[in-house]
This record gives sequence, C-alpha cells and structure tokens, in this order.
Amino acid sequence: MSDLSHDSEAKDDDVSEVKISKKWFEVFVYIVLFLVNAFYFKESLGLPGSPRGIGAGGFPFLVSLIIGASLIALLGVSLVAPRKGEVEPFIAVRRPVQVVSVIAVMLAMVLSLPWTGPLVGIALLSLLVMWLGGERRYLLLLGLPPLLSVGIYVLFVLVLGVYFD
Repeated sequence: MSDLSHDSEAKDDDVSEVKISKKWFEVFVYIVLFLVNAFYFKESLGLPGSPRGIGAGGFPFLVSLIIGASLIALLGVSLVAPRKGEVEPFIAVRRPVQVVSVIAVMLAMVLSLPWTGPLVGIALLSLLVMWLGGERRYLLLLGLPPLLSVGIYVLFVLVLGVYFD
C-alpha cells in the first residue's frame, strides 16, 4: 500500500512546472491581446459597411471596440488594484508541453481556416483543444464541437445576418 502512494508522489515530482508572477503575467497577456486586437481593429476598418444593420463590416468593428475597452479596463485593474495583504501570487504551469501543443494547434487551425472553412475549423479546433486539455469522455469530445459550430452558425447567419464565405 505504501508503494502505491510513493509511486503517485514520484509521478507528481516528474511533472515539470514553470512559475510566473501572476500580476506581471496578466499585464503581459493583456498587452499581447491588446496588440492583436489593435490589428483586428485596423483590419475591420477596411471592411464594407451595411446600410441595413451591423453587417459584415460593422460587427468586427463593434467586437474590437468592446474587446479593446475590456482589455484596457482589465489592464488598469491589474496595475492599479493593490493586493490586500497577500503574498504576491504566482501562476504555475504544470504541463508546459501541453500548453505549447494547444497553442500550436490553435495557430495551425487559424492558418488552415481558409481551407477548412469556419464551421469545420471551429469544430476541429474545439475537439483538438478539448482532447489536448485532457478531456477523454467521447460523448463530450464528439458532441460539443458540432454543437458549437451550429450555435455559431445560428448566431451569426440566422440572427445577425453575417454570412460566411
């Protein structure tokens, strides 16, 4: 019995861990996201508008404004809000290879989106991210990605009138 507990502790020690200051990690992530959003905002300015409503050009513009305002607010809170008597918290990434593999899948899916199309690409991306994140229940792995794609289709095409090519 003691051998089993010793083996499980040994497995925990083998997992690599990266520790980062939570405050500065948040600031870094918010700045990177803001820069990506600034590019998205710049690209949305060149899209054609629609006289009948939000349309294909107005929706990305609106989304980028909301995301930009939210990121500025989060950055301000992260920099200004003092930590109340607590030791500076750290973020520990226990599986850096898993995190890097999820990032690689996301980049690969973004680059392959013109060939797969948005609905199939989103379904594949969600399936792979769930699987790389450790999800092994087949009902969720096979059920949620198509539901996510259908939900996005209904929201954008049927409700907002923003069509995919």
